[in-house]
Amino acid sequence: MATSGNSSVDIARSGLLLDPGELGLPTRTALLLVFAAVYALLVGAGHLLREEVVELAIVWPASGLLFTVLWLTPRRSWPWIIAAQVMVESAVSLAFYTQPHGPWWPLFAAANSVDAIVGASLQRRWVTDPALPRIRQVLLFLGSTSLGAGAGAFLGAMVSSHALADPRYWHDWQIWWAGNWLGSLCTAPVVLLWWIRYRTPSLSVRHRSYAEAVIIGGGILAATLWVFSAPPGGLSTLFDLPSSIFALLVLAAFRLPPRSVALLTASVVVVAAYYSGHHLGPFAAGSDAFARVGALQVYLATIVIVTFMMTIVLLEIKGALGLLKASEERYQRFVELSTEAVWRIELQSPMPLSLSVDRQLKWLHQNAQVAECNLEYRRLGLQAGLSETEAQLWREDVPWSTILLENLEQAARQRYSMDGLRFSLNIDGQRTTFLTAFSGVVQNEKLERIWGVARDVTQLVRTTEILQRERERLREYAWELGLAEERGRREAAVDLHDGVGQLLAALQLNLGAIRRSDPRNTDALLAEAEEILANIQNSAREVIADLSPPGLYDLGLQAALEWQAARVARDSRMKMDLAVRVPTDDLDIGWRVFVFKIVRELVQNVIKHAQIAAVDVSITLDQDQLEIVVADQGVGFAVPRDGPTVAGHRFGLWSIADRVRAVGGKFQIDTAPGEGCRVTIAVRTNSQPVQARFNDSDDVWAKSAHRA
Repeated sequence: MATSGNSSVDIARSGLLLDPGELGLPTRTALLLVFAAVYALLVGAGHLLREEVVELAIVWPASGLLFTVLWLTPRRSWPWIIAAQVMVESAVSLAFYTQPHGPWWPLFAAANSVDAIVGASLQRRWVTDPALPRIRQVLLFLGSTSLGAGAGAFLGAMVSSHALADPRYWHDWQIWWAGNWLGSLCTAPVVLLWWIRYRTPSLSVRHRSYAEAVIIGGGILAATLWVFSAPPGGLSTLFDLPSSIFALLVLAAFRLPPRSVALLTASVVVVAAYYSGHHLGPFAAGSDAFARVGALQVYLATIVIVTFMMTIVLLEIKGALGLLKASEERYQRFVELSTEAVWRIELQSPMPLSLSVDRQLKWLHQNAQVAECNLEYRRLGLQAGLSETEAQLWREDVPWSTILLENLEQAARQRYSMDGLRFSLNIDGQRTTFLTAFSGVVQNEKLERIWGVARDVTQLVRTTEILQRERERLREYAWELGLAEERGRREAAVDLHDGVGQLLAALQLNLGAIRRSDPRNTDALLAEAEEILANIQNSAREVIADLSPPGLYDLGLQAALEWQAARVARDSRMKMDLAVRVPTDDLDIGWRVFVFKIVRELVQNVIKHAQIAAVDVSITLDQDQLEIVVADQGVGFAVPRDGPTVAGHRFGLWSIADRVRAVGGKFQIDTAPGEGCRVTIAVRTNSQPVQARFNDSDDVWAKSAHRA
């Protein structure tokens, strides 16, 4: 049951399932009436397609309609369809024959119901997507309809034996089975294929020419009428033989869509059965009615099965060819439009891999040629200085071939499949690097062709080199930071030792002298001690000022920078012209610390290298855009192409640039030898994470400075 349910889902996904339960009552009623009307016509046709002696139908077309309708509708709709089928079939049969077996017609209809129910159930289980034509599905269709007809024939032959008082049960079973199976083979493909045409037109094959279809169809029907309307034994030429009809149907299978071929084949079966039932045609001769009908049914089943299978096979072949063509077109577009150079080297004579390297070189020289290449490969050849024709030839002197020949020994060991080979070209005065790979096609230990791919990796190589230099700079940066930290500690230690330490030692000596001296002579010593304490306090303030500038946290950025300018003038004899246009309330403590440290380091750079007596410092805050400019008219310097480096003694500038970029700012140096230097820093101050980082890191310094 699970499999059957899944099959229903698959049929529904194919778009062919018709579920009356999803329709309104008027629509369901109309569909049921249409089915009843068509089924009545086919039942009437089946009664006409009989040989009177045999009584049973040569072909029963209604079985194919009932089989297909049950196959393509949900099981919950089957009771209504079966009820309509039994009533219609009984009524039509009673209209044709009232004696001697009229009361048996509902059982005859029930036998046809069994045929359709068994066949449709098997078909649901075996064929889940009827919209996709496959020869396997045709074979399963033949099996399910055959088994369904056989199951229905057991009941039908039993009823026929009782109704006709005919003791030949297995005789009737064979005629019933063959007639119903032949009816399913004729009608079911017609109904299914035209239903597919209606429900999913995109899956249907179009007519090449409607005029051609009319001519072929007319010819087939005319030939059928000619052959089967002739009296028994009246055939005199090859064109009068039934094989001529088969030949025309084969022609139709090649030229027409499957739905048209199925309709023509069904028409041939109906016409042939009709005339044969009236004792005409090539199968009417002979005294044994069972043999006549059996031979006709075998012939009709053969042309239906062979034609149907040939149609599906041809459709599969056309589909496969279409997919192959589409795949080839996609491949061609992919290769042609690829940004990588792609080429195929063909060997006129396959090369045995057992040859020595020298002989392989000679073999390639004599037999290799570029059989296929894309636009990028031709462009690569033009960049290498080759003409359009030369670019498509096998040349051993071009870099992409040379790199293969240089590694030929290794390539031979790897069956001519190698990756990661590099070659370079000088294009427009710049060195361009390509990464190439080769893939050999080897069959029977012989090399037949080589595929080559080359990609421009210049940017990747340059980026890798830059990253390598950056890694080296980071290593130097880490080393320099360690040295700077150690120098800072040593300077602080020297300041404490030479300043506060020495003064404390002097104070200790002074206090010892006071203790040993006459109390009447201590005034001078106490005065000296007070002076020493004052010097200690001044030295401590100097050390603290180096570590954390006074006024920055309490008085603001301008006050701290003015203190820095005074200190620079005192210690270095250099004038520091300040222009601070920053409202104190508009810049929080984190950004104040950031600006002060940046300015202090830039000014120290000027003091060390500029050889000038003045420096201009400008700080402007416009809304959230902060700009810092430090300019001098000193000696200047040449900025390295890759930016400031430790080796170039511009470590301080590089460190500042990194810190500026870390907060999303821009760092720019305008300088040249003899033309001074101007450093411009632009950064936005509305970055809350940056502010938080500054505030957290400098909170301790703020408290320490406040206490100092």
